[in-house]
Amino acid sequence: MAISGIGSYNYQYASSLNQMRWLEYSKNSASAAEEAKKKLESGSSSSSTSSVKSSYSSTESFLRDYQSELTALESAASKLIYGNSKNVFTDFKAASTNEDVATVKGNWRLNGNTDITLNVTSLAQAQKNESAAHYSQEKVEAGADMEFKITGASGMSAEISISSTNKDGSARTYNDMYQDAAKAINANSHLGVRATVSNVEGKVSLVLTAKDTGESKGFTVEGKTGAAAGLENASVAAQDAVYSVTENGYTQEYRSSTNDITLDYGRIDAKLKATGETNVYTGVDEDDVVAAVKDLVNKYNSVTSMLSANAGRGSGAASHLASFQRGMADKKTLAAIGINFDEYGKMHVDEDKLKESLENDYNWTRDMIGGQFGIAQKAATRADSALSDSVQSIVDKDLSNGQGSGSDSDSVTSAVTKGIGSSSFQYFSSFARGGAFNLSNYYAVGMLLNTLA
Repeated sequence: MAISGIGSYNYQYASSLNQMRWLEYSKNSASAAEEAKKKLESGSSSSSTSSVKSSYSSTESFLRDYQSELTALESAASKLIYGNSKNVFTDFKAASTNEDVATVKGNWRLNGNTDITLNVTSLAQAQKNESAAHYSQEKVEAGADMEFKITGASGMSAEISISSTNKDGSARTYNDMYQDAAKAINANSHLGVRATVSNVEGKVSLVLTAKDTGESKGFTVEGKTGAAAGLENASVAAQDAVYSVTENGYTQEYRSSTNDITLDYGRIDAKLKATGETNVYTGVDEDDVVAAVKDLVNKYNSVTSMLSANAGRGSGAASHLASFQRGMADKKTLAAIGINFDEYGKMHVDEDKLKESLENDYNWTRDMIGGQFGIAQKAATRADSALSDSVQSIVDKDLSNGQGSGSDSDSVTSAVTKGIGSSSFQYFSSFARGGAFNLSNYYAVGMLLNTLA
């Protein structure tokens, strides 16, 4: 839908136009302030000039704040306009009905109607070997030397040799031998095996764990394990994850060496956590919609409050206030989605009612909020219309009240008017409405900006 001659999908170009307007305004208003300063320094009609300067500063401050409020409103509205490329109604999220079985997260370009049944038969796990446990300070038996070879999944191996006696010939403790063995094994990082010493209630054991999960990532221990008897046997076997995916009535079984898998052609990342079943689906997060609506309401009310406090500055400001205080749809229709206007033209949102409407009739609620004639589009239209209005119209009373009767006052007012009412605003406006895509020609825009130099 085109708003003020500019497509709703090109609000960024309207924003560029506004920035160019304010560039011209700031430059000219700075000159106006300098002119006022010179008048003050000359000591001529100081009281009158000071009054006009104060009025000018107040007007400038209002206009800048007003532009900021309107731009913020446009931004809030754009997040709810369904036709925009990026909005909360197409910002789909992935979810799992049983996060004890699997957690999921959207990856890229999610479909809005994905519904998958995920059944996990087994989890991927890393091989684990553990020796018999002994008291930490217990002395090993004579001849309990370790002389074994570990072969990793890559086929590379390492020989581990740990003596059971100290240099003086005395027997070593199990803890000492296990600690030395762990250091020797971990020094061979190419094995893909991590060694640790477990201590449970004073009893220690040597534990070997594959660094990666999956059947193909296992390892073997061969030779004389000595004090680490039992280390050659796997207490936990290397294992792949086995799971099935059912979608559109079709079931396919898969295997994975890890518990991190993808679903829906890579659009969804899933982490398997336990055996069991869960449903994986995509959709819009209601909380995101509610948050976006609340943001729109807050920004809309902020503009209305500013206009209420400044309507006396000009006929344009008063007209804008009247526009923003008007409702956007039938009261009963808005009430059905939890939105209403009070007697002062401010919007209010009932979060529970809005969520109820989203759950009961999502498409209708979406259209009422973000459709072609929805409240977000209307809010954006009002903001865009206000931003496109003549600055002289918005604050015409301020300008009129600042004229006074003295020649110095007339001069300062003239300078202020020059800053606020430059005819180049209309030139830029006509250029923008000639076609939003014209603004993509940055060389042309640069030439236009040069005319302001």
